[in-house]
Amino acid sequence: KADSGIYLRGVPQVQIWDYTDEKKFKIGGDKGSGGLWNNSKGAKGKDPLVLADKPFGEWNSFRIRLVGEKVTVHLNGKLVVDNAKMENYFDRKGGMPKRGPIQLQTHGGEISWRNVFIKELK
Repeated sequence: KADSGIYLRGVPQVQIWDYTDEKKFKIGGDKGSGGLWNNSKGAKGKDPLVLADKPFGEWNSFRIRLVGEKVTVHLNGKLVVDNAKMENYFDRKGGMPKRGPIQLQTHGGEISWRNVFIKELK
C-alpha cells in the first residue's frame, strides 16, 4: 500500500503508488504511476496515459526527462506522460525553477530504490 514520488527540481511530483489499493481509486490510484500528481485537474500529464505498473512486489523502471518545464515519463518502457508542462506546486504562477534537487519521496508504506542514474542534459 505504498505511496511515493519523485520530485524534480524540488517540485512534486512524478507519482508512484500501489495501483491496486482501492482506497486510492477515487483519487486516481487505479490509473497507475507516472502521472504529474500535483498538476491541476484536467491538465496534460496529471494522469498517466496508460497503466504501466508491474505487479506489486516487482521492480518498476522509470525514465524521466525534464527539459525546461516539459516532462516526458516512461514507465517500464511505456510512454505515460508525453511532453507535458510540469506545474510548480509551490508557485503556480512562477513556473518551474531552472535548477533544484531531485528528491525521492516515501509517503507511507515500504518503498525501495535501486539503480538510480541522473544525466544532466546540455
